[in-house]
Amino acid sequence: MGVTACGSDSGGSGGGGSSSGPIKVAGYIGPAAQGGPDYQDGMKLAAKQINAAGGIDGRKIELVLKETGATPQGAATAYRDSARDKAVIGGFNGSAGALAISGLTDQVKLPAIAASGSDKLIDPVKKYMFQNSAGSEYATSAISYMTNVLKKKSVAILHYDADFSTGLAPAIEARCKEIGCKVTTVQASSGTASTDQVTAQLTKMKATNPDVYYIETLNPNGYKAAKQLGMFDRPIIGEQWLSTPALAAACGTNCETVTYGGHKCALTDLNQLNADDPIKAFCEKYVKDFTTEYPDKPFALYSIYGYDAVNTFADAARKVLKAGKELTRDNVTAQLENEGGDLLTSHGSVKSSPTDHALVGEWGEAYVDTRIKMKGKTVTYALAPGADKAGSTP
Repeated sequence: MGVTACGSDSGGSGGGGSSSGPIKVAGYIGPAAQGGPDYQDGMKLAAKQINAAGGIDGRKIELVLKETGATPQGAATAYRDSARDKAVIGGFNGSAGALAISGLTDQVKLPAIAASGSDKLIDPVKKYMFQNSAGSEYATSAISYMTNVLKKKSVAILHYDADFSTGLAPAIEARCKEIGCKVTTVQASSGTASTDQVTAQLTKMKATNPDVYYIETLNPNGYKAAKQLGMFDRPIIGEQWLSTPALAAACGTNCETVTYGGHKCALTDLNQLNADDPIKAFCEKYVKDFTTEYPDKPFALYSIYGYDAVNTFADAARKVLKAGKELTRDNVTAQLENEGGDLLTSHGSVKSSPTDHALVGEWGEAYVDTRIKMKGKTVTYALAPGADKAGSTP
């Protein structure tokens, strides 16, 4: 894999390098706790497959991987540094710092894709900033399950302090306003809070007597405290943090009854899906390819975002060149914001526009209502009771 070349200029909106030589894609890699190695593994797998198939018009994809130091400032620095190499056509960030990168894009003019899970990243749209994960649907799909399947109408919320976490309550409140459910209280705590520290917020939630509790699954201590407080007497819903096996295992049996919108690729048995589901076929191939490439590692769901990012940049570069245009950053950006549905990623058939920089398909193409099950120390993933195997409702 490549190493970022040092230089004094930012590369500008031209970039793309010469008409020969490798086409470079940057990756901004955070620590394991932020999924950094998983994103990196997905990027490496995509680059290897593209190059094995002949590259882009015979040109190899080369990755430029930069450590972020687990901070937004580190991600911003990595983004700016990678832009100095004019052969870099774009960068991907899956860890903390997407909003910091977004704040630099108008100046640096290097197209960036992030998997932040936050609508704030691309609303309002910035020319060079894109997202290849879903957004508010991670929260609202659980609310749809609450009302459509559980037939419940009120919810109390606990969220934490990550960029993604702070958007959960506004998304749920907006969804409830649309469909007629009620938020009884919103409580906030730290993603590193102890069981004792989160008890006060959970006690306030319990006092509002909602039909359902929404407890963000980022911090397993929230579920330990909820168990101690007897809050499992009613349904609990959450979001896709539980698709991270380490977090699911840390929560263990406390999270076995929690329903959330999870990616189809995380299902232990993909035969739970419809046989003709395009994402089922995608997931079967991807899981096989991943486990073949990394036989000593468990399947890492979050690797799909790095994999998708490299394939998306490669697809854009291929289309730019096929159109007889120069491979510049502005031309790659223009292609990224005009995807017409012929690119299938783990998130469905990608459709974008100059006013919509979400590089994903429809929510239900990629996500289903999910629960975990512990078998000893092993986490398995299955459809939640009453789930539509075709896809979750956003």
